Amino acid sequence: MAAKTANPELARLKADLAAKTPARLYLFYGEETYLKEHYLGALRTLAAEDGFADFSIVELDGGSLSLEALTDAVDSVPFGALRKLVVIRDYKLFQPTGALKDALPELLPQLPDYLTLVFDFAAVEFKPDKRLSLWKLIEKHAEVVEFRRADLTDLAPWIRRRFSALGKDIDRAECEYLVFLCGSLMTGLTTEIEKIAAGTRTKQITRQDIDRLASRAIEAQVFDLTDRFTKGQTEQALAVLQDLFATKTEEVVILSVLAKHFQRLYAARLIWERHGGESEVMRICGLRSAYPARLLLQEASRMSLQQLRRAVTLCADTDLELKSSLPDPQRILSMLVLRLALGAAR
Repeated sequence: MAAKTANPELARLKADLAAKTPARLYLFYGEETYLKEHYLGALRTLAAEDGFADFSIVELDGGSLSLEALTDAVDSVPFGALRKLVVIRDYKLFQPTGALKDALPELLPQLPDYLTLVFDFAAVEFKPDKRLSLWKLIEKHAEVVEFRRADLTDLAPWIRRRFSALGKDIDRAECEYLVFLCGSLMTGLTTEIEKIAAGTRTKQITRQDIDRLASRAIEAQVFDLTDRFTKGQTEQALAVLQDLFATKTEEVVILSVLAKHFQRLYAARLIWERHGGESEVMRICGLRSAYPARLLLQEASRMSLQQLRRAVTLCADTDLELKSSLPDPQRILSMLVLRLALGAAR
């Protein structure tokens, strides 16, 4: 039996494009904007393959969308082309107002065969109210595609292809480390890959090259911070915190990532105590790679359940403190790290 794909909607979109038979109506959303723009580009290429892009592609701003502009875009036939693409960016589709509120339920099910209409949710959150009759209509007539973060199975070959296009080689272990260090969003990784390739003289990319040139995501920095004080390196842990302050990272964001990290460490400790492994940590903690799961198990082995419970409680107490009227959030976070380090030392 063939394995089920993790994202059947995206697989269907790929098949539509390969067959040159896109659906009439799509809703695109999700945090992986690189992939979303890639497939929007593929739809544009398909609509303009006869060489009349100016007449076969229409892009509208959802913030100022009117019924007249929408009906003009939908009803006008493609000039000199077989297909037409209409992209509407950031329209609050589930909160329509004015004439569009009454027109959309009639217009969307009757789109012409030659047309592909895409509602692209970027700055506007995709948050459908599934009680609405409009949502039931969309479920029936639209392809709703979420562009999710890829896991390492898909990311590693993509990273290697990107480096190869720049004349560089990279092994899978370094791909995994790069994703851990910089995050798994392709847009950010593209920038880091170009920077690392440009700054490396040798053909082979090493972990040292990545450490030297890549920008660390906050999750990787928090890993480093907690690793330092669990090893008794309190001053170094505070230095990592100061680096986060220097990048203007908001204190509430730092605390949120730190609290989530300790929740994962607590889960990893429970798994470690019953001799579980990386795959279980990945599943429980929602990780896309074995590398951070391995680090969590290593770090959790150095702390007791009592210490981790105390750390989770301290993070919750600090959250309340940050939301009070106290004027110095950086001092509050610094005191949290000192308390966490003291608890780890015990």
